[in-house]
Amino acid sequence: MEKNVLHYFVDTNSSRGFVSFWESNFGKLEKVVKLDGYPDLLVTQLVSQACAQALGCEQEVELVHNCLDNTSLQGIILPGQKTGLLNLPAYGDESYSLRLAEDENLSKARERVQRAYGCFGQALKIHDDWERIFISSMDFEAMDELAEETAEKLFGGQKTDRAGSCADRFFGAATVNGSYDYIPNITQEIPKRYFLKGRPGTGKSTFLKMLARAAQDRGYRTEAYHCAFDPNSLDMIAVRELGLCVFDSTAPHEYFPDRDSDEIIDIYKAAVQPGTDEKYEKEIAGYSAGYKAKVREATGYLGEAKLAYHQYQKSVLESVNPDRRIGSMDWIIGKLFGR
Repeated sequence: MEKNVLHYFVDTNSSRGFVSFWESNFGKLEKVVKLDGYPDLLVTQLVSQACAQALGCEQEVELVHNCLDNTSLQGIILPGQKTGLLNLPAYGDESYSLRLAEDENLSKARERVQRAYGCFGQALKIHDDWERIFISSMDFEAMDELAEETAEKLFGGQKTDRAGSCADRFFGAATVNGSYDYIPNITQEIPKRYFLKGRPGTGKSTFLKMLARAAQDRGYRTEAYHCAFDPNSLDMIAVRELGLCVFDSTAPHEYFPDRDSDEIIDIYKAAVQPGTDEKYEKEIAGYSAGYKAKVREATGYLGEAKLAYHQYQKSVLESVNPDRRIGSMDWIIGKLFGR
Protein backbone atom coordinates (compact mmCIF):
# COMPACT_ATOMS: atom_id res chain seq x y z
CA MET A 1 0.00 0.00 0.00
CA GLU A 2 1.46 3.33 -1.08
CA LYS A 3 2.82 5.65 1.59
CA ASN A 4 2.48 9.45 1.69
CA VAL A 5 -0.87 9.20 -0.15
CA LEU A 6 -4.17 9.52 1.71
CA HIS A 7 -7.36 8.53 -0.13
CA TYR A 8 -10.89 9.72 0.68
CA PHE A 9 -14.07 11.37 -0.67
CA VAL A 10 -15.44 14.85 -0.02
CA ASP A 11 -18.81 14.28 -1.76
CA THR A 12 -21.51 11.65 -1.49
CA ASN A 13 -24.71 10.62 -3.26
CA SER A 14 -26.83 9.80 -0.25
CA SER A 15 -30.21 9.45 1.41
CA ARG A 16 -30.05 13.23 1.90
CA GLY A 17 -29.12 13.99 -1.70
CA PHE A 18 -25.79 15.28 -2.95
CA VAL A 19 -23.70 16.37 0.04
CA SER A 20 -20.23 17.90 -0.19
CA PHE A 21 -17.62 18.74 2.45
CA TRP A 22 -15.28 20.41 -0.01
CA GLU A 23 -15.15 23.64 2.01
CA SER A 24 -14.06 21.76 5.17
CA ASN A 25 -11.09 20.25 3.33
CA PHE A 26 -10.12 22.97 0.85
CA GLY A 27 -11.30 26.12 2.64
CA LYS A 28 -8.15 26.69 4.69
CA LEU A 29 -5.65 26.14 1.87
CA GLU A 30 -3.73 29.15 0.58
CA LYS A 31 -4.52 28.42 -3.05
CA VAL A 32 -7.27 26.27 -4.61
CA VAL A 33 -7.89 25.64 -8.30
CA LYS A 34 -11.62 24.99 -8.46
CA LEU A 35 -12.88 23.45 -11.68
CA ASP A 36 -16.50 23.26 -12.73
CA GLY A 37 -17.85 20.15 -14.43
CA TYR A 38 -14.54 19.19 -16.11
CA PRO A 39 -14.59 15.73 -17.75
CA ASP A 40 -13.44 13.03 -15.32
CA LEU A 41 -10.83 11.78 -17.79
CA LEU A 42 -9.04 15.13 -17.85
CA VAL A 43 -9.25 15.60 -14.09
CA THR A 44 -7.87 12.10 -13.45
CA GLN A 45 -4.96 12.77 -15.82
CA LEU A 46 -4.31 16.13 -14.20
CA VAL A 47 -4.45 14.84 -10.63
CA SER A 48 -2.31 11.80 -11.48
CA GLN A 49 0.34 14.08 -13.00
CA ALA A 50 0.33 16.35 -9.94
CA CYS A 51 0.48 13.33 -7.61
CA ALA A 52 3.47 11.85 -9.42
CA GLN A 53 5.30 15.17 -9.31
CA ALA A 54 4.63 15.62 -5.58
CA LEU A 55 5.69 12.06 -4.72
CA GLY A 56 8.84 12.58 -6.76
CA CYS A 57 9.68 15.37 -4.31
CA GLU A 58 8.68 13.13 -1.36
CA GLN A 59 5.71 15.35 -0.53
CA GLU A 60 2.53 14.14 1.13
CA VAL A 61 -0.52 13.85 -1.11
CA GLU A 62 -4.25 13.61 -0.41
CA LEU A 63 -6.29 12.20 -3.30
CA VAL A 64 -10.01 12.97 -3.50
CA HIS A 65 -11.96 10.28 -5.32
CA ASN A 66 -15.09 10.56 -7.44
CA CYS A 67 -18.00 9.31 -5.33
CA LEU A 68 -20.02 8.21 -8.37
CA ASP A 69 -17.58 5.61 -9.66
CA ASN A 70 -14.44 5.73 -7.43
CA THR A 71 -12.32 4.80 -10.49
CA SER A 72 -11.78 8.44 -11.42
CA LEU A 73 -10.26 11.24 -9.36
CA GLN A 74 -11.98 14.46 -8.36
CA GLY A 75 -9.22 16.42 -6.68
CA ILE A 76 -5.92 16.60 -4.88
CA ILE A 77 -4.52 18.38 -1.82
CA LEU A 78 -0.79 19.03 -1.39
CA PRO A 79 -0.47 19.80 2.35
CA GLY A 80 3.16 20.87 2.02
CA GLN A 81 2.29 23.40 -0.67
CA LYS A 82 -1.00 24.35 1.05
CA THR A 83 -2.63 24.07 -2.36
CA GLY A 84 -5.36 21.95 -3.88
CA LEU A 85 -7.49 21.23 -6.89
CA LEU A 86 -11.13 20.19 -6.88
CA ASN A 87 -13.54 19.45 -9.70
CA LEU A 88 -17.22 20.01 -8.88
CA PRO A 89 -19.43 17.54 -10.79
CA ALA A 90 -21.97 19.02 -13.19
CA TYR A 91 -24.58 16.41 -12.24
CA GLY A 92 -24.56 17.40 -8.56
CA ASP A 93 -26.15 20.27 -6.70
CA GLU A 94 -26.70 22.97 -9.32
CA SER A 95 -25.48 25.64 -6.91
CA TYR A 96 -21.99 24.20 -7.47
CA SER A 97 -22.15 24.39 -11.25
CA LEU A 98 -21.23 27.59 -13.05
CA ARG A 99 -21.89 26.42 -16.58
CA LEU A 100 -25.16 24.53 -16.75
CA ALA A 101 -25.17 23.42 -20.35
CA GLU A 102 -28.55 22.40 -21.74
CA ASP A 103 -27.69 18.83 -22.64
CA GLU A 104 -29.96 15.79 -22.89
CA ASN A 105 -27.42 13.42 -21.33
CA LEU A 106 -26.61 15.80 -18.47
CA SER A 107 -30.32 16.21 -17.75
CA LYS A 108 -30.74 12.43 -17.76
CA ALA A 109 -27.79 12.00 -15.37
CA ARG A 110 -29.31 14.51 -12.97
CA GLU A 111 -32.71 12.85 -13.18
CA ARG A 112 -31.24 9.41 -12.47
CA VAL A 113 -29.26 10.55 -9.44
CA GLN A 114 -32.45 12.13 -8.10
CA ARG A 115 -34.14 8.74 -8.41
CA ALA A 116 -31.21 7.19 -6.57
CA TYR A 117 -31.60 9.75 -3.78
CA GLY A 118 -35.25 8.79 -3.51
CA CYS A 119 -34.36 5.11 -3.12
CA PHE A 120 -31.68 5.90 -0.57
CA GLY A 121 -34.27 7.97 1.30
CA GLN A 122 -36.64 5.00 1.40
CA ALA A 123 -33.77 2.81 2.59
CA LEU A 124 -33.13 5.32 5.39
CA LYS A 125 -36.74 5.03 6.57
CA ILE A 126 -36.38 1.24 6.69
CA HIS A 127 -33.12 1.66 8.58
CA ASP A 128 -34.87 3.96 11.09
CA ASP A 129 -37.46 1.24 11.76
CA TRP A 130 -34.64 -1.29 12.12
CA GLU A 131 -32.91 0.98 14.64
CA ARG A 132 -36.01 1.21 16.82
CA ILE A 133 -35.64 -2.47 17.74
CA PHE A 134 -32.30 -1.79 19.39
CA ILE A 135 -33.15 1.67 20.74
CA SER A 136 -35.93 0.05 22.79
CA SER A 137 -33.39 -2.43 24.18
CA MET A 138 -30.60 0.06 24.94
CA ASP A 139 -29.15 0.96 28.32
CA PHE A 140 -28.20 4.55 27.46
CA GLU A 141 -26.54 5.17 30.81
CA ALA A 142 -24.20 2.26 30.12
CA MET A 143 -23.49 3.64 26.63
CA ASP A 144 -22.70 7.12 28.02
CA GLU A 145 -20.45 5.56 30.66
CA LEU A 146 -18.62 3.58 27.95
CA ALA A 147 -18.12 6.77 25.90
CA GLU A 148 -16.75 8.68 28.91
CA GLU A 149 -14.42 5.83 29.82
CA THR A 150 -13.19 5.62 26.23
CA ALA A 151 -12.59 9.38 26.02
CA GLU A 152 -10.56 9.23 29.22
CA LYS A 153 -8.62 6.24 27.92
CA LEU A 154 -7.87 7.92 24.58
CA PHE A 155 -7.19 11.48 25.69
CA GLY A 156 -6.84 11.51 29.48
CA GLY A 157 -5.43 14.83 30.67
CA GLN A 158 -3.68 15.52 27.38
CA LYS A 159 -4.30 18.94 25.89
CA THR A 160 -2.65 21.31 23.43
CA ASP A 161 -2.43 25.09 23.58
CA ARG A 162 -4.22 25.41 20.23
CA ALA A 163 -7.85 25.62 19.28
CA GLY A 164 -9.15 22.30 18.01
CA SER A 165 -10.22 21.84 14.40
CA CYS A 166 -12.06 19.28 12.32
CA ALA A 167 -11.94 18.13 8.69
CA ASP A 168 -15.22 16.53 7.62
CA ARG A 169 -15.00 13.93 4.86
CA PHE A 170 -16.05 10.41 3.85
CA PHE A 171 -13.95 7.23 3.93
CA GLY A 172 -16.37 5.50 1.57
CA ALA A 173 -19.09 5.99 -0.99
CA ALA A 174 -22.10 4.26 -2.52
CA THR A 175 -20.69 3.96 -6.04
CA VAL A 176 -22.04 2.47 -9.26
CA ASN A 177 -20.02 -0.63 -8.30
CA GLY A 178 -21.51 -0.81 -4.82
CA SER A 179 -20.16 0.27 -1.45
CA TYR A 180 -16.44 1.08 -1.40
CA ASP A 181 -14.16 2.37 1.35
CA TYR A 182 -10.57 3.44 1.98
CA ILE A 183 -10.36 2.39 5.62
CA PRO A 184 -7.16 0.31 5.15
CA ASN A 185 -5.41 3.28 3.50
CA ILE A 186 -6.65 5.87 5.99
CA THR A 187 -5.61 3.77 8.98
CA GLN A 188 -2.38 2.25 7.66
CA GLU A 189 -0.10 4.77 9.40
CA ILE A 190 -2.21 5.00 12.59
CA PRO A 191 -0.68 2.81 15.32
CA LYS A 192 -3.77 2.40 17.50
CA ARG A 193 -7.09 1.38 15.94
CA TYR A 194 -10.36 0.81 17.78
CA PHE A 195 -13.01 -1.24 15.97
CA LEU A 196 -16.47 -0.12 17.01
CA LYS A 197 -19.08 -2.89 16.96
CA GLY A 198 -22.82 -2.61 17.44
CA ARG A 199 -26.15 -2.69 15.64
CA PRO A 200 -28.35 -0.07 13.95
CA GLY A 201 -29.59 2.31 16.64
CA THR A 202 -27.04 1.35 19.31
CA GLY A 203 -25.45 4.80 19.29
CA LYS A 204 -22.23 4.23 17.32
CA SER A 205 -22.49 7.64 15.63
CA THR A 206 -23.35 9.39 18.90
CA PHE A 207 -20.40 7.64 20.53
CA LEU A 208 -18.05 8.89 17.78
CA LYS A 209 -19.43 12.43 17.97
CA MET A 210 -18.72 12.52 21.71
CA LEU A 211 -15.12 11.43 21.07
CA ALA A 212 -14.72 13.98 18.25
CA ARG A 213 -15.88 16.78 20.57
CA ALA A 214 -13.52 15.59 23.30
CA ALA A 215 -10.58 15.64 20.87
CA GLN A 216 -11.40 19.11 19.57
CA ASP A 217 -11.97 20.46 23.10
CA ARG A 218 -8.40 19.39 23.85
CA GLY A 219 -7.06 21.27 20.84
CA TYR A 220 -6.45 18.39 18.45
CA ARG A 221 -7.01 18.36 14.70
CA THR A 222 -9.64 15.70 14.13
CA GLU A 223 -10.59 13.93 10.93
CA ALA A 224 -14.32 13.18 11.09
CA TYR A 225 -15.45 10.66 8.49
CA HIS A 226 -19.19 10.77 7.92
CA CYS A 227 -21.49 8.00 6.78
CA ALA A 228 -21.81 8.13 2.98
CA PHE A 229 -25.39 6.82 3.22
CA ASP A 230 -26.47 9.28 5.93
CA PRO A 231 -24.02 12.23 6.20
CA ASN A 232 -25.61 13.31 9.48
CA SER A 233 -23.96 10.28 11.10
CA LEU A 234 -20.28 9.68 11.85
CA ASP A 235 -18.43 6.47 10.96
CA MET A 236 -14.89 7.31 12.07
CA ILE A 237 -12.69 9.77 13.91
CA ALA A 238 -8.92 9.92 13.51
CA VAL A 239 -6.49 11.97 15.61
CA ARG A 240 -3.12 11.52 13.92
CA GLU A 241 -1.21 13.57 16.50
CA LEU A 242 -2.11 10.92 19.06
CA GLY A 243 -1.78 8.04 16.62
CA LEU A 244 -5.31 6.74 17.10
CA CYS A 245 -8.63 6.23 15.33
CA VAL A 246 -12.02 4.78 16.19
CA PHE A 247 -14.33 3.57 13.44
CA ASP A 248 -17.64 1.85 12.89
CA SER A 249 -16.56 -1.60 11.83
CA THR A 250 -19.92 -3.05 10.83
CA ALA A 251 -21.44 -3.77 7.40
CA PRO A 252 -21.06 -2.47 4.75
CA HIS A 253 -17.55 -1.65 6.00
CA GLU A 254 -16.92 -4.55 8.36
CA TYR A 255 -13.33 -5.16 9.43
CA PHE A 256 -11.69 -7.17 12.19
CA PRO A 257 -8.45 -6.66 14.13
CA ASP A 258 -5.32 -7.90 12.40
CA ARG A 259 -2.64 -6.14 14.46
CA ASP A 260 -1.62 -6.84 18.04
CA SER A 261 -2.43 -3.22 18.94
CA ASP A 262 -6.00 -3.33 17.55
CA GLU A 263 -8.92 -3.32 20.00
CA ILE A 264 -12.65 -3.89 19.75
CA ILE A 265 -15.20 -1.64 21.46
CA ASP A 266 -18.49 -3.56 21.55
CA ILE A 267 -21.49 -1.31 22.27
CA TYR A 268 -23.92 -4.20 21.78
CA LYS A 269 -22.23 -6.22 24.50
CA ALA A 270 -21.90 -3.25 26.85
CA ALA A 271 -25.29 -1.56 26.49
CA VAL A 272 -27.89 -3.74 24.71
CA GLN A 273 -30.18 -6.16 26.51
CA PRO A 274 -28.83 -9.70 25.97
CA GLY A 275 -30.85 -11.80 23.52
CA THR A 276 -32.15 -8.86 21.47
CA ASP A 277 -30.80 -10.29 18.21
CA GLU A 278 -32.49 -13.61 18.89
CA LYS A 279 -35.77 -12.11 20.12
CA TYR A 280 -36.26 -9.98 16.99
CA GLU A 281 -34.52 -12.25 14.49
CA LYS A 282 -37.43 -12.35 12.02
CA GLU A 283 -38.04 -8.58 12.10
CA ILE A 284 -34.33 -7.83 11.72
CA ALA A 285 -34.07 -10.13 8.70
CA GLY A 286 -37.03 -8.36 7.10
CA TYR A 287 -35.60 -4.89 7.63
CA SER A 288 -32.18 -6.01 6.40
CA ALA A 289 -33.63 -7.46 3.21
CA GLY A 290 -35.79 -4.39 2.52
CA TYR A 291 -32.88 -2.03 3.15
CA LYS A 292 -30.53 -3.93 0.84
CA ALA A 293 -33.17 -4.08 -1.91
CA LYS A 294 -33.59 -0.29 -1.89
CA VAL A 295 -29.82 0.25 -1.91
CA ARG A 296 -29.51 -2.10 -4.92
CA GLU A 297 -32.25 -0.13 -6.70
CA ALA A 298 -30.43 3.13 -5.97
CA THR A 299 -27.16 1.65 -7.23
CA GLY A 300 -28.88 0.77 -10.50
CA TYR A 301 -29.97 4.38 -10.97
CA LEU A 302 -26.44 5.57 -10.21
CA GLY A 303 -25.20 3.24 -12.95
CA GLU A 304 -27.62 4.78 -15.44
CA ALA A 305 -26.55 8.26 -14.31
CA LYS A 306 -22.90 7.34 -14.85
CA LEU A 307 -23.56 6.20 -18.42
CA ALA A 308 -25.46 9.38 -19.28
CA TYR A 309 -22.85 11.56 -17.58
CA HIS A 310 -20.11 9.79 -19.53
CA GLN A 311 -21.85 10.64 -22.81
CA TYR A 312 -22.18 14.28 -21.72
CA GLN A 313 -18.51 14.47 -20.82
CA LYS A 314 -17.55 12.85 -24.12
CA SER A 315 -19.29 15.66 -26.00
CA VAL A 316 -17.50 18.24 -23.84
CA LEU A 317 -14.13 16.64 -24.59
CA GLU A 318 -14.79 16.65 -28.31
CA SER A 319 -15.43 20.40 -28.21
CA VAL A 320 -12.12 21.27 -26.53
CA ASN A 321 -9.07 22.05 -28.68
CA PRO A 322 -6.29 19.55 -27.74
CA ASP A 323 -3.58 22.25 -27.68
CA ARG A 324 -5.69 24.44 -25.41
CA ARG A 325 -6.35 21.44 -23.17
CA ILE A 326 -2.63 20.74 -22.73
CA GLY A 327 -1.92 24.42 -22.06
CA SER A 328 -4.63 24.56 -19.40
CA MET A 329 -3.31 21.45 -17.67
CA ASP A 330 0.25 22.84 -17.58
CA TRP A 331 -1.07 26.11 -16.13
CA ILE A 332 -3.00 24.28 -13.41
CA ILE A 333 0.00 22.14 -12.44
CA GLY A 334 2.07 25.33 -12.17
CA LYS A 335 -0.52 26.85 -9.83
CA LEU A 336 -0.45 23.81 -7.55
CA PHE A 337 3.33 23.94 -7.23
CA GLY A 338 3.60 27.72 -6.84
CA ARG A 339 4.92 28.49 -10.29
